[in-house]
Amino acid sequence: MISRSVHKCIPSVFFTGQSRYTRGRTRSGGLMSFEHLSVLFFLFILIGVAEVVSAQKREVVYSDQQWFQYYNQTKLNDKWTLLFDAGSRWREGFEESSQYIARAAIGYALRPDIRISSGLAHSGYYIADKIKKVEFRPYQEIAVRNTFHKIGLVHRYRIEERFFNAVANSEIEIPNRFNFRFRYSLMLSIPLFHLSKENTDKVFLLNIGDEIFVNAGKDVVNVFGQNRFVVSPSLGFNEILTFSLAWNSQFTSTPVEDVFSYSDVFWLQIKHRLDLSK
Repeated sequence: MISRSVHKCIPSVFFTGQSRYTRGRTRSGGLMSFEHLSVLFFLFILIGVAEVVSAQKREVVYSDQQWFQYYNQTKLNDKWTLLFDAGSRWREGFEESSQYIARAAIGYALRPDIRISSGLAHSGYYIADKIKKVEFRPYQEIAVRNTFHKIGLVHRYRIEERFFNAVANSEIEIPNRFNFRFRYSLMLSIPLFHLSKENTDKVFLLNIGDEIFVNAGKDVVNVFGQNRFVVSPSLGFNEILTFSLAWNSQFTSTPVEDVFSYSDVFWLQIKHRLDLSK
């Protein structure tokens, strides 16, 4: 049931990432020390709290969503990796289709702990179970990985160029609408326990993180795009396959000024890793 009311919820404060991205590494450094990165993380939390305080009189629409996402990383060699993910999203207990998305990219490792990537995403948005808008989204990103003892830490910085086209009578209309979007995400990956003494790759993980989205462009109504706070228990069967059932507390702007959306999102993720370099 969707309702409108004065903003009473605490919006999440920023992220998503790859759960076993730092598995097996013992670095305590990187571009920045763990202590510096932790300070940065809490700084962003304070910014998020400030957003809550400033949003007390904004109108918020509440809903629930259900997402399914498949992720694939195929390592070609020590430098190059193919990246792909695709998924579907629903709202109100799977009653309404909300969005589909497919994304592909090529990644290059500058160092073992730093990877740059460039790719293209395509997405479709539903209204009343019909696609009313599509998006073509080139993007570029850099991911920085650190570990502190057994805790993994992933920073991801992404720039997206978003081209939107309306859809009428199953035809994509021209011209399109354009804006930039900047994303920063931070994810902690905490291994809790091993599920097998013989197979140490079989592990139960807890991923906690946040991601903030910022819009830019002449047609942008709200500079703040959205914020995702994610808690993701994950079951790693081996180096190849991980299942995650995440809760995403998502606070999002809308095309209407001072009207926002808050969603509780349950997000099933399948993460599949292949290594063709062996």
